[in-house]
Parts: sequence; structure tokens; C-alpha cells
Amino acid sequence: MLRIREATEDDNEALLRLEAASPQGTGISILIDRDDYFYRSRLHGESKVMIAEEDGNLVGVMAFAIKDALLDGGVERVAYFYDLRGEATYRRSMKRGLFRLWKAVVAEIEAEGAEFIYGHVKADNYESLSVSTKMGAQVVASFDILSLPSLRGRVFELDRHLDHLDEEVARIEEAVGERCMRPPHLLDAYARGAELGYLEGIFRLKAGRSSAQVSAWNLSQIYRGRVLHMPIELRLLGAVLNPLARLFPLPHVPVVGERIRYLQLFDPICRGPRGALLLKQLIQQMRRNAFRRGIDILTLFVYRDDPLATIPRFFPEKVLHYHTLVRPLAPSRLPDPPLYLDIRDI
Repeated sequence: MLRIREATEDDNEALLRLEAASPQGTGISILIDRDDYFYRSRLHGESKVMIAEEDGNLVGVMAFAIKDALLDGGVERVAYFYDLRGEATYRRSMKRGLFRLWKAVVAEIEAEGAEFIYGHVKADNYESLSVSTKMGAQVVASFDILSLPSLRGRVFELDRHLDHLDEEVARIEEAVGERCMRPPHLLDAYARGAELGYLEGIFRLKAGRSSAQVSAWNLSQIYRGRVLHMPIELRLLGAVLNPLARLFPLPHVPVVGERIRYLQLFDPICRGPRGALLLKQLIQQMRRNAFRRGIDILTLFVYRDDPLATIPRFFPEKVLHYHTLVRPLAPSRLPDPPLYLDIRDI
């Protein structure tokens, strides 16, 4: 018999076991190691983790957060869904429990008066995409995650720009404008990140009329990745580069079994004729600084149609593709691109 309920702290270990059985990716397969399954929910003011149980066994989970976001020039309530997964054998049996879980979450969200439900799903996560689309969600935008190893080499002095955080965030808000899905007040998320120690800084390079900047977030105190599988081409590349990386400024390619610490880069902004080149230079400097502090991978998040920045090309690099899906609750209410990628969602 299927039972759907809100998860509690007593479910933490069972939820972590379910996550451990659901590594991410089909090429590079990575498992997220965390002690607290609910850490993402703590970043939001209103959130719930809903679980499905059958005969006392955990077979599915779906979490959501209710929040305010800009939409059509005004502030509306929307719902963000995340951590949608099912137990592997249960998924393969094509039982209806995951769809019932979806419907239960939708009912909870509708009661909160949200305009729509949205979430980010990896482009090759076909099972989650299938469940989401069958429940009425549709792809409205796509974003990429550039993943780069840190780099041995000279350390650069970079101003973290945290002494006047309100002014720095105001600069970001001015650049982003009233883009759909942007929180009404970016300072709330940035101030919370600084308070929890996750926000490392807002780093910037300038040259004449050109500039580039990114915000850096380090959540390695919360979770780390563990590599379960690497494609043959990256394993061969690692076999060549990793011994040399001990002596020279070359990237270290993660190997199977290795645990990974991340530095996550958000809100990339390029201005002026040399802005894109400065962004690449800034990321290179941050790669070297990150290596000195034990960071393994830097990730940069950018919507494909973001007018403020495009993802620079590096060697070696790995670009992961994600879709943003929206399931309308009000008739035909969808956000207009380009969208804003909320740091708390990732």
C-alpha cells in the first residue's frame, strides 16, 4: 500500500541511501556525499520534502520550496521543485507511485497559491524528464554548467568585495534587470550565503572600458562529489595529465573513487569589448587560487541565452546540459526568457 507524507529528520538516513543509489550523469557519473539530506531545504523560507512509501519502504522523494520571484514585471509566488527521484527497482517497474507523489506535491503547491512549478533537470536524466513532462511540465529554457579542474600555479590576489555587499549586489541587480525568475531582492540570498559562510566573494577584473565578474560559492563544508564512472577519453587524459600536474601548472583530472570539492560560480557579467576575454582570464586566476585551497572542480552556471555572458572555452573542459521545466498552475502562465538562475536552486 502506498503512503505519501512529509519527511522528517528521522528519514534522513533512508533518504541518503536513496540518493546514494541514484548517481548523476551517464558519461561522468558522480554521487553527492552529504550528511544532511535537508540542507537545500534550509536555504528556503518555505519548503517541504515529500516522500512515497510502499509497504514501509521508501520508494520516492520530491521536495519543493515556495518563494517570491519576478514575473512579467511584478512579484509573484512560484514553487521550485527539486530532489525528484525514485528507488531504482521501483522506477523500472513503472508503478504509478511516483506520479501520485507528483500529484500530491502539486496539490500542496496549489494550496499555496503559486503561479507555477519549476525545476532544473539534467538533460540526460530521462526518467525525471519523463515523469515531469507526463505531469504537464514543459521545457522553457536550457542552461549549461562548465566544469573545470583547478590548476596548479601562481596565486593571484583578488578582492572579495564583501565589505560593501549591498553595493555589490545592487550592481548585479542593475545588470540583470527585471528578468523573470529573479528574486525580488538578491541581497537576501547573498546575505544569507555570507552569513552561512558559503559566499566566498564577488570577484572582478577590469581593463579600460571592459570588465568581467562572477560570484563564487563554496559549499564543500556541506557536500562533496564522489566519482563513480569516467568515460574512457577522460580516463586516458587523466593518465597523461595527472602525473605531470604534480610538477607543472596542468589540470588534475578526477579519477574513479576520488572525492571532489567544488567552487561554484554564479552571476557571470561581462561588459565592454574585452569582457568575454576578461571572464576567461578571471576564471583561470580563480582556478589557480582554488588549487591552493584544496578545491578540485570549478563550475560555472549560465543560461544559453543569457545576454550578460557566454561560457568560455577551455581545455580540458566538461559542459553539462540542464533543462528548466515549468508546470503551469494558472492558465498558460509561463516565464519569458531570458530567465535568471537563482543561486539557491543549485
